[in-house]
Amino acid sequence: MHRLFHNVVFAAAIAWLVTPNPPEVLRGEALMAELKKGGYTVVLRHARTDRSYQEDIANISPLRTKQRNLSDDGVKDARLMGVVFKKYAIPFGEVLSSPMYRCTETAEYATDRTPATTMLLRNFPTKDDTRQLLAVAPKAGTNRLISTHHFILEMHIPGITPGAIDESEAAVIRTTADGKIELVGKILLADWTELAGGTAGTTAPTPSAMSKLAQFIHGGGATPDPKDFGPAKYPANQVGKLAEAYVTAFNSGNAKQMRMFIESSLEVDAKRSTSDRLASVEKIFADVGELHIVGIQVVSDRELILLAHTKKGGAMITVKESEQQKGRLASVSFRYNQ
Repeated sequence: MHRLFHNVVFAAAIAWLVTPNPPEVLRGEALMAELKKGGYTVVLRHARTDRSYQEDIANISPLRTKQRNLSDDGVKDARLMGVVFKKYAIPFGEVLSSPMYRCTETAEYATDRTPATTMLLRNFPTKDDTRQLLAVAPKAGTNRLISTHHFILEMHIPGITPGAIDESEAAVIRTTADGKIELVGKILLADWTELAGGTAGTTAPTPSAMSKLAQFIHGGGATPDPKDFGPAKYPANQVGKLAEAYVTAFNSGNAKQMRMFIESSLEVDAKRSTSDRLASVEKIFADVGELHIVGIQVVSDRELILLAHTKKGGAMITVKESEQQKGRLASVSFRYNQ
């Protein structure tokens, strides 16, 4: 038996020596160039969390207060993911997430979209139906983004061993012709900062500001302090002028003035009439009243986040300039305590 054991070890060693090296795992700029083409799935391990909270993993609760949530650094990381994906114009089609708040928020910050959720990205032990979900090929010209937990990556992605992907990191995979999952690249924590560097006109929101924003828009915490967020000064570019004009029209409470702004300065959308948009704005105005802008965060030369005091408390308004229709806003979205 002793000799047999040595023979097995020797055979394994020989096999290791002759096994070809796995394909190169891409990082950095090379990986971004591939993602821009589409055809991949970015599997994120949710951003960094507050480890001081001990979650009951045996009894998953839908309540935020019963879950381990993103830390200040985690919010910063997730926002930085969004900066990187925008900088490199990475196209995303399907966005999926575990239903845990730390995962859905990571996906939201990274893509500025609300992800579809499924317990297949949370259930433990994880099974083959989860592997099949990871292996779905993205639509042509797009990538998929999945926000999930470490064990999903470790159990279903070849080459990802326990500890290989930490919080705020990602594995990039593709599906082979025979339906198998192949590891293509990794985005490690330090990569986000390096890739975001040199983005003209872009600054990531401070962790203190974004953490406070995340708390109050989900029903807890006080309004963020303006001094942590940035001065209430609109930038002198096109999106700054449009944002200021929007707030002026909104605060007028005048339907005619807001209608004029909608028709002249919002992106034309055949699926939404001016009347529908006006009704939406009037509903928000009735709910929160005037917006008293106390802080402005420049996300990019086409996007601002406005922090406001209202009669309902704090509000966060994201304003984005249209890329297709010059001189118009693509969207204005509100988040506030309700």
